[in-house]
Amino acid sequence: MKKFLLNLSLLCTFIAANGQSKTIDTLVDVGNHKLHFKIVKGKGTPILFDSGGGNDGSVWNSILDKTSEITNAPLITYDRAGFGQSTIDTLQTDESKHGIISSIEDLEIGLKKLGYNKEIILVSHSYGGYLSALYASRHPKLVKGIVLIDVNHNYFEDGVIEKELLKQEKLIPQWKKNNRGTYFMSATIRETVKIMSTISIPQHIPVVDFVNGIPFLKAPEDIERWKECHKKYVANNPNVTGITANDCGHGIWIGNPSLVITTIAKIYANASKQKAEIQERALAYAITANNEEKAADLVFNNSEEDLNTWGYQLLAKNENKKAAEVFKLNLTLNAGSANAYDSYGEALLKINQTEEAVKMYKKSIELNPENNNGKEVLERITKDNPKLLN
Repeated sequence: MKKFLLNLSLLCTFIAANGQSKTIDTLVDVGNHKLHFKIVKGKGTPILFDSGGGNDGSVWNSILDKTSEITNAPLITYDRAGFGQSTIDTLQTDESKHGIISSIEDLEIGLKKLGYNKEIILVSHSYGGYLSALYASRHPKLVKGIVLIDVNHNYFEDGVIEKELLKQEKLIPQWKKNNRGTYFMSATIRETVKIMSTISIPQHIPVVDFVNGIPFLKAPEDIERWKECHKKYVANNPNVTGITANDCGHGIWIGNPSLVITTIAKIYANASKQKAEIQERALAYAITANNEEKAADLVFNNSEEDLNTWGYQLLAKNENKKAAEVFKLNLTLNAGSANAYDSYGEALLKINQTEEAVKMYKKSIELNPENNNGKEVLERITKDNPKLLN
């Protein structure tokens, strides 16, 4: 089992806790719909965070406190139309009016109403990189630095987006009904890719470009294309620093928060009059974070969670027999763990040892009667063969 955001008088604003709160949550009217912004208050140049496709601004919550402590900057996260707490213009049925240009115009209106339409630092992930590139190209004198986290660059060009859309065909009716933000993003992605093929971040803007160390794509040719797009971007832009985030997947700030936080701090410091102070705070944080990470590693290594994670990494690579052996070892070392039995059962199903898998799931449910996942799996695999329950 896997464990795993002005003038405030113009807005209807909810300030978390009280008037002295450090965080503001607000809905900003951008025309026929509203965008939700979360603002961690601060001084100086604001830092805007743009999330990946399908995500809202809350994905950045885990790194906001430390980033705020180091930079003292206003931090802005937001939900694009149709995501999180932001609404969407349901009267506008023309899909083309819900594309990337609509998104950037929404953002520009929101930032202007909030009073943040001046100098700014951008941080973006995946699809959000399109918004950073668009904003920088439209406001080249205002953007003072950008941190790109595993963004798309030109990956979806040359017909690749067509292949991706084929994979999404079955999901589109469900998105149209239950997830309008994702639906319109998918419905306009061809035009987005076409538009972004003509847009680039002005080369005078300093950029750090992160690429994952653990590929989230599956096919070798897709993985290589993703890496190559990042290599070309760095090679063709003298003001860009490329960093491979070792041992990190697509959400690099989750896999290595200190790496991303200190990088944001460096970009921010270079654009700030308080450069020395910010760098000193960033260094102190980096030292502490590194030491705490090592301490956490000592606890994690060879623990039940460590072995469980290893097993699932093997399953993700279709190395199912090896995964089963790791889960079996975990079970031997943690015989009282319902989770260990559940994970071993999952691996046994992968290698067609169904009868033994049933035993593992039954034991897991015995140890943890609230294991609904185990119950659902057990019901599914014994539906056509009730004798397995005996």
